[in-house]
Amino acid sequence: MNLYPWLMKPYKNIIYQYQIKKAHHALLIKTEKGIGVSNLIWYISKWLLCLKPIGINCCNECHGCKLMVARNHPDWHYLKNNTFNINDIRIINEKIFKHPQQGGNKIIFLSNIENLTPYAVNAFLKTLEEPPKNTWFFLISYNHVNLHLTLNSRCLLYKIFIPKEKDSIKWLKKKTFKKNRSCLTALRINQGSPISAKKFINEEVWIERENFYKCLFNAFKNKNMLKILKILNKKNSTIKINWICSLLFDSIKFNFSKEKYLTNIDQIALIQFISYNYTNSILDISIRTWMQCRYRLLNIPGINYELLLTEQLLRWEQILHFVLLT
Repeated sequence: MNLYPWLMKPYKNIIYQYQIKKAHHALLIKTEKGIGVSNLIWYISKWLLCLKPIGINCCNECHGCKLMVARNHPDWHYLKNNTFNINDIRIINEKIFKHPQQGGNKIIFLSNIENLTPYAVNAFLKTLEEPPKNTWFFLISYNHVNLHLTLNSRCLLYKIFIPKEKDSIKWLKKKTFKKNRSCLTALRINQGSPISAKKFINEEVWIERENFYKCLFNAFKNKNMLKILKILNKKNSTIKINWICSLLFDSIKFNFSKEKYLTNIDQIALIQFISYNYTNSILDISIRTWMQCRYRLLNIPGINYELLLTEQLLRWEQILHFVLLT
């Protein structure tokens, strides 16, 4: 079973409820993005649609298993839309009130209930109140605010949290062959998501980030921020602005002796340099001006990127007071 290790316990717990015939017909999972919960639901669905399950495992040989592997099972309905309207609920109802084509269970999976319109929620409530026999609903909510209280009341809530950093780092090291510091940095940049961190650390953007910070460090030492203009303007300008702000936030944390909360652990030398030479007031002003620059880049059509970035870098030099550097 190719299931993420941090999802094995939820998988076993949920499957056990089906084994003892006490599973709720509608399971609402509250979780965070980027930890593979959709993958978990697929494996649970595969078990439910397996014709000869072996304990908590699927047989992987029956027609049901083969159809799931081919992502073509007629009784597994996965809805993944930006918006679920009342017509989508009508389609669901048409499917679930028909006899299952494989003669077993029917499964409805909605990937994000926040995408349900109010009319869709009302229509879906009726479906959840009296579902057909052997019909199972899986819903995911990525929002910590209970937007649909009545809908929640029709379901069994199951919370899945982001794995602990030490567990995610252990997994990342095996998958990326990177050191602890790099794995922890990628993890924190991606809000604790090990899957997103793995993708990030293996992509060209990881090397691009490292090169950008080297250029930025050199610019600080030479008191010339225009040195980063070329690399800043080349591509992903707004992402690089995020990198600058993240680094400045880390420098503020460092000034408050909060090293254990740093995001860019792999850039500790640069963070120390900035924190030793600039006050939190200067760093705060710097962050604000960079966020204003980012807003203008994203919201003013046809704006000249190079001109705006040049203006921002010159403004930043004034804020930093290079003459005060030792």
